[in-house]
Amino acid sequence: MNNNRERRTTMSTTPTNNETRTEVQAPVRAHVNWREVILFALLAYGLAWAWSGFFLLPYLGDLLTQSTTPTDMVERLGAVTTLPTMLTPMIAALIMRIFISKEGVKGSLGLLRSPKYYLAALLIPAVFVTAVVLVTTQAVVIPGGAPLGEFRWSEATWFVYLMLMVSALPITLFTFGEEYGWRGYLLPRLLPLGEIKASVLLGVIWGLWHLPLLLAGLNYPGVNVFLALLVFTFVTVALSFTYTWFYVASSGSVLVAAVFHASTNQFSDTFWVPPLLSGTNPFAPSLVSAVLIMALVVVVYKLFRRSVHVKDPERFVHPKLDGTWRDWVR
Repeated sequence: MNNNRERRTTMSTTPTNNETRTEVQAPVRAHVNWREVILFALLAYGLAWAWSGFFLLPYLGDLLTQSTTPTDMVERLGAVTTLPTMLTPMIAALIMRIFISKEGVKGSLGLLRSPKYYLAALLIPAVFVTAVVLVTTQAVVIPGGAPLGEFRWSEATWFVYLMLMVSALPITLFTFGEEYGWRGYLLPRLLPLGEIKASVLLGVIWGLWHLPLLLAGLNYPGVNVFLALLVFTFVTVALSFTYTWFYVASSGSVLVAAVFHASTNQFSDTFWVPPLLSGTNPFAPSLVSAVLIMALVVVVYKLFRRSVHVKDPERFVHPKLDGTWRDWVR
């Protein structure tokens, strides 16, 4: 009698073939700590908007009522407004690492990487920005019309390219402030969603974070405010894919991403504006760059079938440490 009861118990707890197949086929849900994501975003936004908002406060009425962005406000406010704002994502990430998520700062730098990653981070923006200029100056919207812009190729000498790459290195001190937050803290927590979803979501957060300075005319002076925000967010979403690829390929190096950011800023801020590029709509180079990147995204994930899934994304949140001095720079 006891044996029969044991057999019935065993039979009732043993899964059937259908149940086993269902369990195997059930998709694994991505684990994202949304509490940490939201808290970090709130901190990054709050710190940046409080700092830039302090300087923009006297002009707030005009900025919120005018339909176009000012043409000279960013220059009048100066670097004291823009450069410290770039450091606020890093401050937010440090607060999260030390007091909230509490994983600490060891292993979060990514200095010890192959020189090939740093060289690529410097060179690829130079090649890409030049390609955007070529497309922009050759593109014709209306058949028989003029190109979107004209470029002074005689002034874009090899020395200019060299100086822009050299000057990108000290600028890395400020772009590191952004990348330590965006790629160093936020991206690893979104990677369980897959590269595509993580890049798009981070790109939107990253783009909207610039709102106060975009209202002041950053990147797009003298244009429609809504279009400036829309185009810039589209660009940051597109750019996020390239940063994700660099970050994953370099095994989570924030410094590589910061060099890439600095080089991109130096070349685009020089090659896509007067006096080198003239006679074009302020949005044209940005839109061309974003469309080219999104075309590349389709090629990478569809044609070359790059997996959207990142192997063990937890390794970027909690990298392996060995208790030596290398933990501070690895």
